[in-house]
Amino acid sequence: MTTGGRRIREMVEAAGWRLAIGCAVGILVVTAATVLVCRAEPRGEDVAAEISPIPLDGPHAYSVEYLGVTCGHMTLESRLEEYQGRPAYHIIVTARNSRFFNKIYKVDGRIDSWVDAETMSTLAYESDVMERGKKKIKRYHIDAEKGVVTAERRGKIREIPYEGEPALDPLAFVYRGRALAEGPGTRFALRILTDHGPADTVTQVGDLKRFRTYKGKRMLLRVQPLPADAELFSRKGEFVYWIDPGPERTLYRLDFKLGFGRLLAKLKGPVSSEDD
Repeated sequence: MTTGGRRIREMVEAAGWRLAIGCAVGILVVTAATVLVCRAEPRGEDVAAEISPIPLDGPHAYSVEYLGVTCGHMTLESRLEEYQGRPAYHIIVTARNSRFFNKIYKVDGRIDSWVDAETMSTLAYESDVMERGKKKIKRYHIDAEKGVVTAERRGKIREIPYEGEPALDPLAFVYRGRALAEGPGTRFALRILTDHGPADTVTQVGDLKRFRTYKGKRMLLRVQPLPADAELFSRKGEFVYWIDPGPERTLYRLDFKLGFGRLLAKLKGPVSSEDD
């Protein structure tokens, strides 16, 4: 390996590459929403009818940049289907390193989220990540009626009490938040499912800002999840996502500002056979 290659590897590993890819794969450090606890101001009936509770789109391709360098690729899609006999939103994210970074630290994975279409509560959340040839599997299945989450992690299965209002997993939150976000200066309350149980959050809608996109320059709406207790994200940096304010609420950017650097996912467009 060249001196430059060694320097890049040392920089990446010192900066916490494992955590960086974890963020990309999972769309992590975000929150989860539920209709039952949403306190956003109601929008007009004509607009509400145009926006699905969970926007349906994709598969869309995203490039993932770390410290300004493309380090990976990600796809996102959502669809309405049946899950265990009930209608549900199925949200899927896949992610992998770029070819260059595979030589340094190979990671690829997939996360699936199923959300009950009636209650807007997560039914299941499954993560399969291959990291340096090792399979890492996480499974969470929620039974709201029994008040139990069955969690499988590292081959171990345990039951976690599930109490209070329904909540959504981190991946589903981004999609639900796209539908709930209104104009600049508004906010809405959300709940997140964590390994320690549900947590309350608030999402702040910021100003419109112009960005270069694959469709040219567009004005995008800033959406930022914030902790209701001022602690959830304080040690993890800042997470902001940017959406088109129109009815489709297209997700254009996911921006993670972390202690070791910045991780940015940018929409490239619909998935094609040429995507790397």
